[in-house]
Amino acid sequence: MGFVACTRSDIMKVETVYFESGGKHNTEVTLELVKEKALEHNIKNVVVASIRGYAAEKALEVFSDVDIKLAIVGCNGCDACPLFSEEIKTKVENKGHKVIFAPEGSIPYPPEVELAYRRICEGMKVCVFVAMAVAEAELVPSGQEIIAVTGTGWKGYEKGGGSDTAIITQALKSREFFSYEPLEIHKLKGRKIKEIMCKPR
Repeated sequence: MGFVACTRSDIMKVETVYFESGGKHNTEVTLELVKEKALEHNIKNVVVASIRGYAAEKALEVFSDVDIKLAIVGCNGCDACPLFSEEIKTKVENKGHKVIFAPEGSIPYPPEVELAYRRICEGMKVCVFVAMAVAEAELVPSGQEIIAVTGTGWKGYEKGGGSDTAIITQALKSREFFSYEPLEIHKLKGRKIKEIMCKPR
């Protein structure tokens, strides 16, 4: 059955980009998609996961000409990860953006939920993590829509690093993200991940 055109005003047709593989080579395309979507929806905060600083530096380049605040979330050496570049951290902060470090395990995140998001892609699990991290650090007001940008990490994956996953979601503290309201409220307001913009297939 083919697609049926519809003129309903409550339907929004959007494009999701699927990469053939995850990894660093998707970083610039991902960030350009995010910039376009942020401007389209007037989203003022973009949160980028970055371990060493590569994705952070690329984000600085892509967002240099727009009024959008970046929050870079790294872990800075947790679980044998490399340290975040001090030079890039200074560069990010000198441009008026923020860098925070949230080691894995520092924010309550049920392992079964982590695994479920990993089944979508590794970056989806991290998107939710960084959305909680900026809310916990009070860099973004809880409930505000953000774009979270992450990737297929470097551990155990030779193409890894950089960015290949982006979603529109809400910045929420862990207890808010994982709370469950009565069913009728949950069905009305429980959708926290608004759009999946891109991901590895």
